[in-house]
Amino acid sequence: MRNLLSPDSGVIRFLTRVCDLMLLNLMLVFSCLTIVLSGASVTALYSVTLKMVRAEDDGIVKSFLGAVKENFTAATPATILLFADVMLIAVLRYALYAETLVFSPVLFLMLAVIALILTALLSYLFPLIARFQNTFPRHLENAARLALANLPVTFLLTLVNLLPLLLIMLFPALYGGLAAFWLFIGLAAGAWVNSFYLRGIFDR
Repeated sequence: MRNLLSPDSGVIRFLTRVCDLMLLNLMLVFSCLTIVLSGASVTALYSVTLKMVRAEDDGIVKSFLGAVKENFTAATPATILLFADVMLIAVLRYALYAETLVFSPVLFLMLAVIALILTALLSYLFPLIARFQNTFPRHLENAARLALANLPVTFLLTLVNLLPLLLIMLFPALYGGLAAFWLFIGLAAGAWVNSFYLRGIFDR
């Protein structure tokens, strides 16, 4: 029992990481409520989780707030793409459950492909802004190159980022529980998982 409660024990380290992710998740959610800080907040999220997987984190609150301030300008164009992606996914979800036909099947499929491509690009774009200094066009170009060069990882990153929507669509009766999970820890946990894959790519 004494070993289990030791600061270096696996149980304590696991619980500490869960608390860190919950705190990070709540800061992300509250920051995104301002809307204008959404892009910088997602960038800050990846700035912190990339440091976590490298064991470089030096305080969740300090790192997150510092990254929001530092990346606000750089992340602004990415914020526009993020909102475009979110709105497109929302429209597709509405069309999918509408009682009448909103789009033709061909147009729906085309819009779904565009949404997938945008999500895949954003899966690399925000971490790139968080980790490297560059112009936005170069970040966007690098995100596209990385997405194409690492298709299996791109699939996993995109799946993790779309998982909340997919689970809600598959299990609508669990909407409340799933929404609460992602509001309290799921978003940060997803970024943390993605950061393990991104670390390997960025190190190369």
